[in-house]
Amino acid sequence: MKSFAGFWEYVRFILARERIVSPLWIVSLAGSAALFASMYPGLFTSADALTGMAQTMDSPAMVALMGPVYGLDSLSIAMSMAQQCLIWFAVAIVVMNIFFVNRYTRADEELGRFEMLRALPMGRLTNVVATLLCALLLNVLISGLTMLGLLVVNLEGTTIMGSLTYSFALGGIGFFFAALTVLLAQLLPTSRGVLACSFAIFGAFYILRAWGDLQANVASYFSPIGVGIKVAAFYDNNLWPLAVLFCAGIFLTILACAVYIKRDLGEGVIPAQPGRRNASVLLKSPFGLAWRLSRNAVLAWAPTALVAGAVYGSVVGEINNMVADNPLLQQMVEGSSAGTSLVGSYIAMLFSIMAILGAVPVVNAVLKIRSEEKRKRIEQVYATATSRTTLFAGYILIALLQSLLFMLLSTLGFYAAGASTGLLVLSDLLQASLVYLPALWLMLGFSVALVGLLPRLTTLIWALFAYSFMIVYFGRMFTDQLPSLAFILSPFGNVPQLPVETLSATPLVVLTVLSLVLVAVGLAAYRQRDLQ
Repeated sequence: MKSFAGFWEYVRFILARERIVSPLWIVSLAGSAALFASMYPGLFTSADALTGMAQTMDSPAMVALMGPVYGLDSLSIAMSMAQQCLIWFAVAIVVMNIFFVNRYTRADEELGRFEMLRALPMGRLTNVVATLLCALLLNVLISGLTMLGLLVVNLEGTTIMGSLTYSFALGGIGFFFAALTVLLAQLLPTSRGVLACSFAIFGAFYILRAWGDLQANVASYFSPIGVGIKVAAFYDNNLWPLAVLFCAGIFLTILACAVYIKRDLGEGVIPAQPGRRNASVLLKSPFGLAWRLSRNAVLAWAPTALVAGAVYGSVVGEINNMVADNPLLQQMVEGSSAGTSLVGSYIAMLFSIMAILGAVPVVNAVLKIRSEEKRKRIEQVYATATSRTTLFAGYILIALLQSLLFMLLSTLGFYAAGASTGLLVLSDLLQASLVYLPALWLMLGFSVALVGLLPRLTTLIWALFAYSFMIVYFGRMFTDQLPSLAFILSPFGNVPQLPVETLSATPLVVLTVLSLVLVAVGLAAYRQRDLQ
């Protein structure tokens, strides 16, 4: 068929381009799933511990976060692991699929690569279908390896069907969002818009799932995330959610193909809005340009930080009741700070997680200059009397402002939602929050160094991000099983956990100095290297 001419050649082309990034995702996701599953037997030494965790997971706050509890009549370690981990690995695989599809659809079209490819004997639908086939293969491979890893670990309660439903629920959710991103790539004119809209819809689906699970109504069935966790792995082992997700992905694929055939190459169904005829005074400066390109991201992350802080602050009054009779949850909340107040430990845990979340806009602000370089737009800036250092410094300054703004707004949201309990002091919260700024700056420094030294490997910063999230979130449950080096290797593992630990300036100074060194090295390398 002419519409699929050159199909398999294009599939091989995608696989060749993915020889580094995709294997990293595969190893990270499948390996992490097996690694954390292997640590669960040390957490549950009795049936009472399992029951206590299940009762804690059945609280409104935890249901909104992770989904409804099932299997209270026949709990197992494998079931508890699935209830706590499935949704987080689903988040990771959704992120992977969104970036993967956008990279080979709208981003390639925006960069002008499609014009060269379409000059070859390449069918009209080859790109869309080949991209989705590669995404499907990637999801199946991750799901298959995850299933094998769970069977090898063999937790108490592990079955072949349970491992299959757990693992392929991840792949099903991932494939749905891959197909959704392909459709959005046909509707929207820019890769930046596709990413923003994809993640916004993902967030809306997550909130819809949380609301539906809290109200025990059908709303969660309209969210692919809500459908995915309905597999009830290692209990009912439902297969229908896998079929629903796959069929929904195929439907979105067909819809995307129909839209793609009708639209013009390089354009979206929704046209780009024309800009101003004359640039403002601010836009004529290097910092103004950096701000204009990053403005939408800053404005999007600001309410996200505020709302996220408010959500977690709203349950402050319930903390003591939630963990009073559950030593396991106390271990997770208190981490290495046993013996301190549970509210204080909850604050310490919360801001460590919020700081890691805040690393996303910080890193993206730095990598924006790399994105402009790849799109060949930055050459026009350097054709003027603008130095590389000056322009890059503008992006770095915006990243610094992002780190401060995110932590401040999340703190204010947390305080506003929990102030009525009388358990919070704003000055203490600010100190517990802002102490993570040096860790965010170190992530910034690593990003600058990668842009300057290894511009083709800037995605490695997300490996460090994923590692830090795993260590900070799950590491609290496995404190006795992980070496101290595992925490030290993460920038966020070296920060004093206020208010339950004593403030020590030494690690903060070391993190700040390291970030300054990395920024200096990155700027020097960027000034000397060729543009790519």
